[in-house]
Amino acid sequence: MFKKLQTDIDTGLKAFLNDADNVFALKASSPLLYSGIKDFLLRRGKRIRSILFILSYLGYTQKNKVPYNNLIKCSLSFELLHNFLLIHDDIIDKSNLRRGKPSLHNFLNNKLHLDKKDCLGPDLSIVAGDIIFAFAVETLFSIDESPLRKEKALRNFTKTAAFTGIGEFIDVVNNKTNIDKITQKDISLTYTLKTAKYTFESPLVIGAILAGAPRRDTSLLSKLGIILGEAFQIQDDLLDIFYPSEKTGKSALSDLSESKKTILIWRTYSKADKKDKYFIKAFLEKPHKSREDLLKMSHLIKKSGTGEYCRTLILSKIKESLRLFAGLKMKNKYKLPLKNFIDGSFSKTYLLKT
Repeated sequence: MFKKLQTDIDTGLKAFLNDADNVFALKASSPLLYSGIKDFLLRRGKRIRSILFILSYLGYTQKNKVPYNNLIKCSLSFELLHNFLLIHDDIIDKSNLRRGKPSLHNFLNNKLHLDKKDCLGPDLSIVAGDIIFAFAVETLFSIDESPLRKEKALRNFTKTAAFTGIGEFIDVVNNKTNIDKITQKDISLTYTLKTAKYTFESPLVIGAILAGAPRRDTSLLSKLGIILGEAFQIQDDLLDIFYPSEKTGKSALSDLSESKKTILIWRTYSKADKKDKYFIKAFLEKPHKSREDLLKMSHLIKKSGTGEYCRTLILSKIKESLRLFAGLKMKNKYKLPLKNFIDGSFSKTYLLKT
C-alpha cells in the first residue's frame, strides 16, 4: 500500500506542477523559477506527511467512494508545506545538500553560474518557498467535503505553519545562546513546534477533521502526533551522528557543523567533565569547524552514552504512542496500515547501533 501511495503522490506532484504551470505560466514567465521548483519538489522523498493524511482521512470517512485523485491532490498540501519549510531552513542553516542534491539556493546559484556563497540564490529561494506555500494552501481545498470541514482544516493548517515558524525562531535563538542557559525542556519545545506539529500531528488531525471524525479521536491523534514527531526529530539527530550521509541525503555531521543545540549535544555537555565542557563550548562558538573538530565532538557524544540514551527515549515515546493508538476508533482496514507505516518510519532506530 505504501509504495503505491508514494508512487501516486509522486504522480500527483507532477500533475500539480503541470496544472500550476498552466495557471501561472511559470515556465514562460521564468524558466529558472519553474526548473528550481520542479527539481526540488520532484526529488525522491518518503512522503510521510501526505501518507499520514490519506490514511487518517480514509480511516474515518463515511463515504462509500472517495474521489481518489482529489484526495491525492489534497494530500500534496503537506508535501508542499514541507518543501517550503525545507527551503527556508536550508537558507538559515546554510546547508549545501538536501535529499542528496544541492539545496535550492545552491541549485539556483549553479544555474546562474554564481559562487555558492552568493546571496542571490538564497534571496530567490525565499521567494520560491513563499510561492510553494501558496500552492500548499490552494491544494488543501481539492477534496470534496463540506465548507465547514474545509474551514476547520484550513485553520489547523495555518496554525501549524505559524507554530512551525515559532519553533524555527526559538531554535535559531537557542543556537546563539550559551549552552549553560539551555534546558532539555527548551529543546523539546522546539522539537514539538518545529517538527512534530507539521510532520505528524497536523496530517493526522486534518485528515480526521475533513472526514468528520469524532472530537475524541482528533484529540487522541493530536497527542499521538506530538509524541511521534518528537521521537522522529530525536531519531533525525541520531542519524546525523550514527548513520552514513549517503543514506540520509544530508551533509555528513551537518547538525554538528551548524552548532545546533540538539538533545545529543545538550546531554553530552551535561555529562562532560570540565575539560570536555570547555571544548564543547569552544566548538559551538566556532563559525567554521575542522574535520578534526567534528570527529572529536562526535567521539564525545558516543563516549557519553547519549546515543543509547536518545535511542531509549525514542523507544519509550513509541511505546506511549502505541497506547494512544489502541484507543482510536478508526476503521481497521486503515488503522493497521497506519501502525505499520509509523513503525516503518522508525525502522532505523530499531536497527541503529549507538
